Parts: sequence; C-alpha cells; structure tokens
Amino acid sequence: MMYKSGVVALVGSPNVGKSTLVNSLLGQKIAIVSSKPQTTRDAQRGILTTENAQVIFVDTPGVLRPNYVLDRTMLAIARSAVQDADVVLWIVDVAKKPSNEERRIAKLIEQTNSSATVYLAMNKSDLLKPENVINHTNIYRSLCDKAIWMLVSAKRGDNVERVKKDIIDLMPEGPKYYENDEITDKTIRELSGELLRESALYYLRHEIPHGIAVLVEEFIEKEDGKIEIIATLVVENNRHKGVVIGKNGSMIKAIGIRARREIEKMIEQPVNLQTFVKVKADWRNDNYQLKHMGY
Repeated sequence: MMYKSGVVALVGSPNVGKSTLVNSLLGQKIAIVSSKPQTTRDAQRGILTTENAQVIFVDTPGVLRPNYVLDRTMLAIARSAVQDADVVLWIVDVAKKPSNEERRIAKLIEQTNSSATVYLAMNKSDLLKPENVINHTNIYRSLCDKAIWMLVSAKRGDNVERVKKDIIDLMPEGPKYYENDEITDKTIRELSGELLRESALYYLRHEIPHGIAVLVEEFIEKEDGKIEIIATLVVENNRHKGVVIGKNGSMIKAIGIRARREIEKMIEQPVNLQTFVKVKADWRNDNYQLKHMGY
C-alpha cells in the first residue's frame, strides 16, 4: 500500500475552535485554547502519523481585518499556509450565521489556492438549535460550493474521527517527513511560552483584549532534572501591567501557578517558573519588537 502525506491548513475566524479541533484530531494538546480572540498568533504545526499516512496540520491565526502590524503579519501567515496546503480545513461556528469575516475567508481561499480541496468543518454543532440546522448549513455551503462538509463538535468529539479519516483519504502519495513520536515542530521552550500565554488569557480575558505577549528569557534543565524557566509577560501600558500583577502580586502568582502545572503535565518533569511583567508601548505596531518576539 502506498504511503500518503500532505499539509492541511486550518483557517477560520477568531474563536471558531480551530485549536480545539487540531488538539482533538491529534489526541493531544499542542495548540493553546482560550475563548479570547487571537489565541493563535503563528502557524503551529501538529503532526498526525498513522501506519499508512502522515498529515501535517498547520493551525493558522484567526483571520481578521488587520488593524496592527501584528494583525497583518498573522494574516500573511494564514495566506502562506493556505497557498502551500493540499487541503484547506475551514472551520466555522455553525451555531451562528456567517459574518462578513467568513465571506472574506472564502475569498481568501479562492484567491490564494483555488486548486486545493476545501473541507468545511461546521464546528460547535452541539450548540446548533435544531430549527437552524438546514438554514445555517445551507448558508455556509453556499460560500464554497466545492467544499466537502461535516457537522462536528470539537469540544465533545462528535464526528472528529470521521473528519480525521476523510482528511487522510484526501492526502496525496508522499514520504514521511517526521518520526512517529513527533507531534509538533515546536520546541518544549516554545510550547511552555504558549502555555504561559494561555494561562494569562484564562485569567485576563476580560481585562486585557489582545495586547499581551510572552518572552521565554531562560529555559534550563538542571542536573536534578528540574526545569528552570524565566519568562516575561509583555504588555502595552502601565495600567495593564498593574492588572497583570494584581493586588499584592495575586494575579501574576495565579497565572504562574496554572502555567507551571500545565507545563509539568506536558513534560512530566518538575518546573520552577519565574514570571515578570514589562511594558513595551505599542509593541503590536513595532517591527523590531515583533521580530524579537518571534513574529
């Protein structure tokens, strides 16, 4: 039997569940999940390997209208992923009617890679009211006539295995690019920074919209097996800095405790995490700062 491999670009509006779906498809967490828009800021690769196939999922930033240099960078990342994909896995929130954002995504897919197979995953089907099933699915299908479509719930796991099987079937013949035990191309250091940002978003989802980033300054494995991490949370002004620190340091402590537990769960090693907060005014419009932060 021939071996199959290929690239799947995950695209969608902010907060439609892209990261939740890729984690479900892989059966393991590699992408951070939050109810806050712009959770994913770069192209995160998740690798699914079976006996006869390897699928490289590229989880792109939520496509949105760019207001900052960071937004334009994220949109360019999404375009590049679509351009290189064998399959575009377009995730929508089927519980809601399409917005102008979905129409822009349909246009982006058509203009960037019109030859790619489009798989429309209508996510959050568990929240879809029965009386809206036909209406909502028909509206989404009309945005991309050629798309294969499926109702799914990434959160509950409904039809996730079916999507996985369909995606594997759509892969072209190709070689194995990664070893069997590799599930992402990100380093443990990078994933630790993402888990810290996820923890910050968990506690600050109402206070700080998007202007927070994480820099992992040091990541050292000690002789006793403990991992030493020093990280900085970057915000845009002193008011946000005060919110992140909290009264008597309570907020930054809570963020750090949650992040440390998640990192320890991921690497199965004890972690000493030190977190600091710095102000970098208007960092989302500063090319130098964006490059320094890995964007």
